[in-house]
Amino acid sequence: MIRGHPPYVAICEAVLKAEKNGMIAMVFENGQDLPVHLVLCDGPCVSFVRVRRMKYPRFSVKDIEVACRNDLALLRAISVTEEIFRELWVRGPDRRWHRYLVLPDAIEELDGFDDDRDEKPEEGKVPPSPPAVFHDAVGECCQAGAVSGSAGSSHTPS
Repeated sequence: MIRGHPPYVAICEAVLKAEKNGMIAMVFENGQDLPVHLVLCDGPCVSFVRVRRMKYPRFSVKDIEVACRNDLALLRAISVTEEIFRELWVRGPDRRWHRYLVLPDAIEELDGFDDDRDEKPEEGKVPPSPPAVFHDAVGECCQAGAVSGSAGSSHTPS
């Protein structure tokens, strides 16, 4: 059983982040009780991605294994071939992203994912807020130009 509602804003931001990094993102329709929020295609690589928003800035592998144990269990329960990867994307309170490769018995942080972040606030300034998103559907992001709202569809930049 998945607790609570999905992190809608973080999912929209993850799609934008993926597309900015040259990936193709496919978002699942809201309301489906699935262990993944996105499927990403990065060249020949395909990944099932679960998005998590963290309130506290603790991102070491050990901290993530504890704080996200249910998310990791959901991802590990998916049977995949060697060609398909399982990832956990975690957004911290400072809006920085951390990307983890979920292996059967461990996780590994993938380096350099947020290095190109161009919206870093100057010291003493507040980071920009994402567009307003309603909690009734991920598809609401579409109106802000972020994602397509149906399963299996992808968003291509205009």
